[in-house]
Amino acid sequence: MPLKDLVRGLRDGPLARERWRRAHREAWITSEVLFRGDPARARLGAAVAIKGPTVIAVTDGPGAQEARLEIGPRTYIGEFNNIRCAGAPILIGADCLISQHVTIVGTNHGVAPGSLIVDQPWTGSGVVVGDDVWVGAGAVLLPGARIGAGAVVAANAVVRGSVAPGCIVGGVPARVIGRREVTAT
Repeated sequence: MPLKDLVRGLRDGPLARERWRRAHREAWITSEVLFRGDPARARLGAAVAIKGPTVIAVTDGPGAQEARLEIGPRTYIGEFNNIRCAGAPILIGADCLISQHVTIVGTNHGVAPGSLIVDQPWTGSGVVVGDDVWVGAGAVLLPGARIGAGAVVAANAVVRGSVAPGCIVGGVPARVIGRREVTAT
């Protein structure tokens, strides 16, 4: 194994995980979670649980704004998820359930004609998930997704716009398939 691969493995593996754990002592993070980026750019609320294997990247992208991750208290993030706030913020509220195999991306590559995809700046405005939201298995939240409080995103749905509070959405692209009455606690 080349030395650069070994160094990258330590930086993105056990050393990164330990830096993130120290920075977020009130969160419960399993050993299989892979972190990329500066833990100071993330804020994890009390009793946040993140199960691995999951990838969380908080890095700046080319031509994009500063990355930031916020996860509210008592939010659960299941296994096999991909959360990439590379170049844009991802804000997840309190008391949320993020199921397995969910992808949340704050930016995407530009697609303007005349230059290679890899050379183009990233575009996107981040993702906002309100409080008390359930994101079902295999769902994808694309740049610009805004999920209102109490909403449900069905399994395998793809969201790229706004979901009103209390709405249940499903499909590709996601559309309203029901409503959930949200009660105050």
